[in-house]
Amino acid sequence: MQICEALGLEKRTFISLVGAGGKSTLFSRLAEELLLKNKRIILTTTTKMFAWQLAPFIKKGKLVEGHDEETIRKYIKKYFSVESKVGRLAVIGEKIEDSGEEKVSGPPPDWLDKWWEDKLADYFLVEADGAAGRPVKAPAFHEPVIPLSTTDLVGVIGIDALGLSLQEENVFRSQIFSRLTGLNLGEKIGIEALSLLICHPEGLFKGAPPGCRRHLFINKVEDSKDQKKAEELAFQVLRICHRRISGIIMGAANQDEVVAELIKEEKTL
Repeated sequence: MQICEALGLEKRTFISLVGAGGKSTLFSRLAEELLLKNKRIILTTTTKMFAWQLAPFIKKGKLVEGHDEETIRKYIKKYFSVESKVGRLAVIGEKIEDSGEEKVSGPPPDWLDKWWEDKLADYFLVEADGAAGRPVKAPAFHEPVIPLSTTDLVGVIGIDALGLSLQEENVFRSQIFSRLTGLNLGEKIGIEALSLLICHPEGLFKGAPPGCRRHLFINKVEDSKDQKKAEELAFQVLRICHRRISGIIMGAANQDEVVAELIKEEKTL
């Protein structure tokens, strides 16, 4: 099963990705799948993302850079004005240098909300959180940066976080993770700690816009052992906060068949 099918996307969908543990890979897979729908697509970020993440799509779509909302809006309209002109559109505010890496920053969230309201594109795909490459993170007070128009919020967590020591090299914002879950720094991360992070109001789905669907994507599930761990985590999450999650997807974003198992909302109520 592909990720778009598992999410049950509508004809128009605003997807925001948060969390850690393969979010960038999932972003690329979703973008590839959305392209097959032959619709107008905007790819961007509300924080910072590596330039290489957008490079493949810039070659196939169109890159727009600028700091004036009205100018970018007009360009988007013009680009999509021809009926056959469908595909990907990467919108980037500016290229930046961050710790020796080339990254890009995207437009402010309120610009995206305006473009969604004005129906400038059919699908919006936004990376709304940063994790510095860690398998798991806890959000700081200013994170994540989720546009209010988000219809589908996908929270990503890597199953490979299980068993790791709670320290900054493994967990982005490890002290916040400790505060939210009660796990002490240096202790091993278990099912309970991950489920508490997922379900905590200030945890994985922090700042979710009212009315949006929340999807949990447990990533890096590549064999039967991983799947058993993912199922145990899913069970614990459903026990604690199932009424706040539309569905739990277990799989691996880097595999041909992304989804290994899917638990939909109607099965949990």
